[in-house]
Amino acid sequence: MIRGIWPVIGALALACSSLQAQLPLDGPQTADDVLARALARPLPKTAQGMARLDAYVAGERRAVALIVIIALPDAVQMQAVTPTLDMLAVMATDGKRFVSFERGGERCLVGDACPANMARLVPIALSPQQLAPALLGRPPVLDLPQKRLGWDARTNLYLVTLGPDAGTHQQVFISPKDFRIVGTVLYDAAERVASIEYVGGDRVPQTLIYKAKDVDVSVTLNKIDLDLPADAEAFALACPDGMLRQEMPCVQAPLQPDSRRKTP
Repeated sequence: MIRGIWPVIGALALACSSLQAQLPLDGPQTADDVLARALARPLPKTAQGMARLDAYVAGERRAVALIVIIALPDAVQMQAVTPTLDMLAVMATDGKRFVSFERGGERCLVGDACPANMARLVPIALSPQQLAPALLGRPPVLDLPQKRLGWDARTNLYLVTLGPDAGTHQQVFISPKDFRIVGTVLYDAAERVASIEYVGGDRVPQTLIYKAKDVDVSVTLNKIDLDLPADAEAFALACPDGMLRQEMPCVQAPLQPDSRRKTP
């Protein structure tokens, strides 16, 4: 099993691409140039508002409204709420530690903010340093020296492939119009491990679709305010009085995060 790469991400139906040899003549001609332009697109520093979660996990469906607060580079709070905005459950991280509990529950979960713990409320197994920018349109990208540039004639997108086809590799689909990342797929040789797709939106995507083994998740952002100040206390929640504080372990996942590439 592969280790030391990247946790599972997921959701793109772009799979097998039809490549044409000729790239657009009025655009960049190298993978480094296309990827650099995509990663240089500015992200908002904060995002706050409402979202909707739809998820199928191990055959079970979840659907819930969320209150979302994101502050780059790595702070996230998500509250599952009722239609009247009463809290059902909450997860928060300041980038290092996480806290999660349910209203009326007996236990308050705490621990390091690793992918396994971050996915306990919203089943997207990314570290805080990956989840915060991923929700705003920038997925994790493998830091590999081997890069190839192609053109997907079916979708009219640049296709940057990182790594060898025979091993762990990643495909990144990028719009030639504004160099926005449209989606990405992670492979272990020919096996599709996970993917992310972005749909709609302006400065940030409206919907993130994440797919991995036994997991199919979409997070749709609604009524989101960008670049407003975010209260640091929102990401450092304390366990409510009377709840049993339970330290949660970080389970080793088959694909682990690669932190060498940072969000600009």
